[in-house]
Amino acid sequence: MKLLQKYITLGLLVGMLGFTACDSQQSGKETGTDTTSTAKTDSTKTDSTSKTEVVSNVKPDAALTAKAYLMAGLDIDDKGGMDALFTSPEGQEHIKLLSESWNQLDQNRLNKIRPWRDQEIGHLNKEQHNLFYPFSGPDFLNAFLYFPNCDNYLMFGLEPIGELPTFKADDKKFMKQYFYRSREALAELLKRNYFITSYMSGDLNTASLKGVLPLMSIFLARTGSKIVKVERIVFDTQGNRKIVPITVPTDKDRTLLHIEFIGKGKTKSQNIYYFGSDIQEKFVEKKKHFIDFIKSFDKKITLTKSASYLPHYEIFTTIRNIILDESSAVLQDDTGVPYSYYKKQGWNVQLYGKYARPVSDFKSGYQADLRNAFQTDKTVKKLDFTYGYHWKTDNTSLLFCQKPKK
Repeated sequence: MKLLQKYITLGLLVGMLGFTACDSQQSGKETGTDTTSTAKTDSTKTDSTSKTEVVSNVKPDAALTAKAYLMAGLDIDDKGGMDALFTSPEGQEHIKLLSESWNQLDQNRLNKIRPWRDQEIGHLNKEQHNLFYPFSGPDFLNAFLYFPNCDNYLMFGLEPIGELPTFKADDKKFMKQYFYRSREALAELLKRNYFITSYMSGDLNTASLKGVLPLMSIFLARTGSKIVKVERIVFDTQGNRKIVPITVPTDKDRTLLHIEFIGKGKTKSQNIYYFGSDIQEKFVEKKKHFIDFIKSFDKKITLTKSASYLPHYEIFTTIRNIILDESSAVLQDDTGVPYSYYKKQGWNVQLYGKYARPVSDFKSGYQADLRNAFQTDKTVKKLDFTYGYHWKTDNTSLLFCQKPKK
């Protein structure tokens, strides 16, 4: 995520810049449905290429799932009463256009990542973990691509939660516009496999397309998942949680998006929790409810990708400390926690690819010690896919960091 320019400006103002499934332990009181239960999955089939179908004891919401599949440009047997939308000219056009773009992404990038994942970090997907993905924005795709078996995906970004559309078969103009807007919002990810924050602020705040929820729904459909429910979790000043419908407006600084879903071939549901707010150090005390929520999950692993080098800076000390103190493993590029922190704390770091200076958008983030490690470490492994900002070249640097077991 290209968040750096925004955060650098904010940082200067204060003079400071120059997750098989998972098991969770949580605290806090909550009214309404329990959204925090976890259970093991019984399948290691991990993505939309899975062939095994298992009868689940959790039932998806047919209408929510069908809407997600329609937005994702995919057909589905149970269309949730929206058959006319799928067969409409607008729906058929969208299915054709988005599928063409997605197939290119799948062939050029995703199909290369899956075998690497299974070989290099596959053991994590057979253990119990929760995934922490800071600065993620709506990018559930990569969270699920690398770590498909976690019960809980803990994500945050600047983009708002948003809402799902209400499609009507006779409102062809809205449908056409919405489908176009969603393809536009996905364009950079389909090309680069990461989002650009400055684009997201416009793409996800239009008269039709609003917030991260539509894109997350698309990613869920594209990974072969089905949606059980979508809701908001609102924190009061004491940290207690109340569940409200997704359609109810709430204070963004006190609200989590919760999506419960069933992955393809799995019998137990999984959860996405997303917080759409700024988590700079100066806001941490005000947003302690979210920090405490993240900390309430044990067995965390972390994914950091195209993070604008934000974990390098003191304005994100709390987030950096959560990664270092509470994660047993981290998969990141050079935009995550600086290499020096892992080496100082005795982490085992496996390097992949090649190191290159930050792209021209960033004036800082260069790590001389990391460059030296790539030049001298005889265990550096090759990559045949790109991961972050150096998407046009083969200068992708990837770090798989594992904390020594006590």
